[in-house]
Amino acid sequence: MQAATAAVFGLPPPEALPAAASKWRLFLKVLPLTALFALAKLGVHKLGFEPWEFDSLTGSLFGASTFVLAFVLSGTLAAYSASEDMVAQFINAIESIQDINNYVARLQPGLEIARLTSCLADLLGQLGQWLSNQVGFEVIDASLADLNLILADLRHSSGDSVVDRGLPELARMRILVNRMASNRDSDFLGPAYAMLEIFLVGTVVALLLIGAERFSENMVVSSFLFTSFTYLLLLIRDLDNPFQYDGSSCVDIDLSALNSCRQRLLAPGGATPD
Repeated sequence: MQAATAAVFGLPPPEALPAAASKWRLFLKVLPLTALFALAKLGVHKLGFEPWEFDSLTGSLFGASTFVLAFVLSGTLAAYSASEDMVAQFINAIESIQDINNYVARLQPGLEIARLTSCLADLLGQLGQWLSNQVGFEVIDASLADLNLILADLRHSSGDSVVDRGLPELARMRILVNRMASNRDSDFLGPAYAMLEIFLVGTVVALLLIGAERFSENMVVSSFLFTSFTYLLLLIRDLDNPFQYDGSSCVDIDLSALNSCRQRLLAPGGATPD
């Protein structure tokens, strides 16, 4: 149905949308639901079953629904922003350890540092693969354990205590990976969704049962409100899992920085100081 809706509006289907047009993907998911709502609204009108009218009570319902939507959306956006920052912090930890690697190589030119660089590059690639469900969490966990051993070997070989500064970065990477796993596998504000969905069901029922002197105006306003509320609900659900990467989301966190950092590490001269 989404593909047919896209064709009607002269747009490509959701799976064919380029990154620049991904903002329309969620909207195209809502349109079929809006069409079903409009048909239900028309049916209720034809049956003459519109006992309500817009008054202070229905206005309070719409206002409460808007408040709950705004509350949950603000919390989800904050959690999404924190998840986005986790990727940047992971890259920062990798680069900090590589800086230590280059520092030791500068002091001891004959010291082998390629092993540590290779491990860091593998970690970046494995993080992207794990987030996209290509490898299991145990792969990341094993690589972090290997990194700990490599840092210990480097500390023993170089005899320089500066290598110990990599251990806090390693601990930070473990925390970040565990937080990513938690955010991906659980809801940010799970209990709030129940109240949100109750209010939205009440709002949809009210929109169906509210009558007006001009049915065309009633239909347009009701459909617009339904589309807005449904769009925001789907947006919150989409933001709730920022590490999805299954082609169905339009707000997945960009992982291109992982690949860029990995390429810098593997570039000629990337493992050694200038």
